Amino acid sequence: MGIPFERLGIPKQFRRSVGPSAPRTAKIAVAKGLIPTTADVQLALLYVLAVDKDRVVAKAARQTMKTMPVPQVLSGISQSTFPKVIEFIAQFRADRELDQRILQLRSTPDRAAEIVAARADAGLCEILVRNQERLLMTPTVFVALHANPKCSDEELASAESFLRLHRSLPEVPTQRPFAQPKEKIEAVVVSVKPQRNALDHLFDDDEGDVPVAGEVMPEPAAPAPRPVLTPNVLVTEDKGLEMFDLGAVKAGGEGFEAFKFDFSDDSPNFSWDLTAEPDDVEAQQARAPEDEVRVSLAIQLAEMTVGKRIKLAYSGNQQARKILIRDPNKVVATAVVKSGRLTPSEVASFAGNRNLHDEVVRLIASDKEFIRKYPVQVALVNNPKCPAPLALKLMQGLQRRDLQQLSNNKNVSSLIFGTALKMFKAKYRK
Repeated sequence: MGIPFERLGIPKQFRRSVGPSAPRTAKIAVAKGLIPTTADVQLALLYVLAVDKDRVVAKAARQTMKTMPVPQVLSGISQSTFPKVIEFIAQFRADRELDQRILQLRSTPDRAAEIVAARADAGLCEILVRNQERLLMTPTVFVALHANPKCSDEELASAESFLRLHRSLPEVPTQRPFAQPKEKIEAVVVSVKPQRNALDHLFDDDEGDVPVAGEVMPEPAAPAPRPVLTPNVLVTEDKGLEMFDLGAVKAGGEGFEAFKFDFSDDSPNFSWDLTAEPDDVEAQQARAPEDEVRVSLAIQLAEMTVGKRIKLAYSGNQQARKILIRDPNKVVATAVVKSGRLTPSEVASFAGNRNLHDEVVRLIASDKEFIRKYPVQVALVNNPKCPAPLALKLMQGLQRRDLQQLSNNKNVSSLIFGTALKMFKAKYRK
């Protein structure tokens, strides 16, 4: 697969410096961050060079990625960041600020979300459990939380209830991995050893030795030896520390465990009739065989999981959005509004639709860009689901005809049409 420069967001002036045929000196200069550029472009360039066949170039790029200041990395990632770059950061940069930002991005690939969930602290676990959209888009995050000792049973139960309600709960062991039965713990406890070991300094203090709960202490006749951790603790290694040694990673992805260095987008593979906009659809239909039978959009969407419908809400075409905005699942419907793909006419249509979720109307009403459009303002004030304080504010700018129609609209609250009537009389019936 060739390097997708456009999708990575790499400008043309840098492509010759990082391509397969680029001079080694040029690649090393970019890999070491010696070429001035924006943070987002630098992250993309480093990812490209991190898989370079020249191991010196690859090692330099990885080291630069590893040592980039957190604020700089944060400024370089956004909704448009190439998914593999986000996954790369998630796997090899364990930082809470970065983890929190990664979870906020709807474009974050599933595996990156799983990585963050597996190492999240208590606060981040709480944030993740409340992130309904992420739980539905990536139900396997629940599996990672289930194995994370920092995620409390209460939070896990909350996430479980939510996923079960939406029929998206993945299978997990009945027992959490780190919670071993009491009898099993007692079975592996061994007697203490008098000699010191590498962990002895953890117990050095001025108050004497403190025995580990459940340990068998020696006979009083012998000098009080220092306790040794039980075997099941001693053999447990923190593989995450090895994971972050970028210098030890070989070109091509070897040594990255499950991480694969490639340029796959990792985005859901939706059919063209769900993602191509109207003009493109007509062109595709013109080229399609006449006898080809396609399942209707509504049926296709009905067969999808909730998580996949959320992902489609962010990338689907106008036809798909018209169906998804009416989805019975509120999280799916609101994702359409947050997609950033709505046209002004779509926004006005949705803003005036009284059959949509209250949250959909609220999101439209709270978006400053949306409500700058006059048709959207008119639609919102006539929608009984529009928050009253905003409707009262928007009606101040209504033209005579629209204000008069609002004063006669009995579908809105008495406060709204009553205020509109008073305003109309005050302005035009003097």
